[in-house]
Amino acid sequence: MAERLAWMGDQADGLRRLFGCREPQVVAFASGREACGRTTLVVQTAVALAAAGQAVVVVDENPAPDNVLTTFGIAARNDFYQVVRGDRNLAQVALAAAPLVRVIPAARAARELDHMSAVSRQRLVAGFQGMQEGASFVLIDCAANRRVGHLSAVASLARHFVIVVAAQGTAITHAYALIKRIYQDYNRDRFQIAVTRARSPEEARAIYDNMRRVAREHLGVRLDYLGASAVPVTDHLADALLRNLPPAAEECAVDGFISAVPATPVRSGVLDSVL
Repeated sequence: MAERLAWMGDQADGLRRLFGCREPQVVAFASGREACGRTTLVVQTAVALAAAGQAVVVVDENPAPDNVLTTFGIAARNDFYQVVRGDRNLAQVALAAAPLVRVIPAARAARELDHMSAVSRQRLVAGFQGMQEGASFVLIDCAANRRVGHLSAVASLARHFVIVVAAQGTAITHAYALIKRIYQDYNRDRFQIAVTRARSPEEARAIYDNMRRVAREHLGVRLDYLGASAVPVTDHLADALLRNLPPAAEECAVDGFISAVPATPVRSGVLDSVL
C-alpha cells in the first residue's frame, strides 16, 4: 500500500510539472464549538486525499490529547512557532504521519503569534509558503479559542474556510457566530459548510440551507455546501475538496459557482440570538 501511494504521489507531481498545474489549496477547518468531529474529519480527509495521490500537509494547531498528532500516533518535537522565531527550519518541524501526509505542529504558534515583529512576520509568510512546496493540499485544523472567530496568524492566511458544524441547535448557533466574526474581523465573505453528526443527508442539507439563507440575508456572505459526515464521523471530504473548491489561482474569478442544493424551508430560531 505504501509503495502504491508513493508511486501515485510521484505521478501526481509529474503531472503538475508537465501541465503547470495550479497552486496548492490551503483550507482552514474551523468550528464554533468543540466535540463536533472536526479533527477526525480533517485526518480522514487527509488520508483519503493521500490515497488519491495528493500530497497533503496538515497544520495541527491544537494541543494534545485529541489533536491530529495523537490521532496519527506521533509526538511533536518542535513547533511552527520556532520557525517564526528563527530557531528551527521547516524541515526540522514537519513530521511524516503517513504516505504522502506530513503534519506540522503549530499549537504554540496558534497560541503565541498574535503580535509579531516585521522580521517574524516575514518568517511566518516564508514558512507558510514553504509548507506548500510539493503539496496539493494544506489542511489547517484550527485551534479552539475562547474568543469566537479569532484565527491564528497561520489560519488567517488560508485561501478557503470550511466551517464544521454539528447537527445540533447550539452548534449551529455557534457556527453562525463564527462566520459572522470572521466576516467582520477578517473581511472574508465566502465559506464552505461541512455538517457532521447528521442523521441523514437530508438533515445535513436542511441545516446548510437554513444557514445559507440567514447568512445571505443578514451578512451578505456566501456559503457553499461542501459535504456531510454521518453519526459518528465516519466519512471524509476528499472528493468534495477535489471537485468543489475554486482553483487556487482563479479563486476571485469563479464567482459563477452556484450551489446546486435546493432550498429547504427550516425554522431559523436557533440562529436568532446571533443575528
